[in-house]
Order: sequence, then C-alpha cells, then structure tokens
Amino acid sequence: MPEVCDLPIRRCRPSEDVVPFSECRNNLSSYINRVRETHRPILITQNGRAASYLVDAESMDALFDRMELSRDIEISRREFAEGKGIPHEQVMREMDEMIQGWMRDEECHDAQVVAAR
Repeated sequence: MPEVCDLPIRRCRPSEDVVPFSECRNNLSSYINRVRETHRPILITQNGRAASYLVDAESMDALFDRMELSRDIEISRREFAEGKGIPHEQVMREMDEMIQGWMRDEECHDAQVVAAR
C-alpha cells in the first residue's frame, strides 16, 4: 500500500499562477523555485489557452500516491461486492498466527544469541 503524503492539494491561483509559455520559458528557474516553495502548480498557456502545468516533484509524487490508493480502494470495493472479500474473523486469525510465528522466531533468535555468548 502506498504511503500517502500529507501535503494538501493546492490549486493554482488564476491571478498569480497562470503564465504564458514564452514567459515561463524565459524565467523557468524562478518558476521552478516558486512551485517548490508554494507547492502550487503553475498553469502554462499557449496561444491564450491552457496547455500544461508546472508542478513540484513532491506534490506530483503525493498526487500519484493518492491516485494509486484511490484505485486500490475502488478495486477492493468491487471485489468485496463480488463476494471476493475475506471474512474479518479469518483475517484476524491469520494475523494472530503470523504474529505468533514471528514471536517464536524472535525467541529462537534470542536463545541462539545467548547460547553463542
């Protein structure tokens, strides 16, 4: 399961974050710094129409994580509706068995460490 970043989703401000392509190209470094600092995307226009967004990498990673999590949730809901879910009691029983196995392994490891001394 992906780790979802806690960054808020920021929208561009039309009064500040809409930039013609030529201006963005000529001042790209400053716009990259701005999106890194504000985490707000910049809408780049071409011939007066929306063409692309400039987004900082951290926000884009967080967006991909959210999309992946959303997709996983939708798949889980669909599978559950189709009767493919695992009953809660079975999951808890299997988790208990796994934990008990880990604890036994840890006890064996601790005993080996003491014996080796």
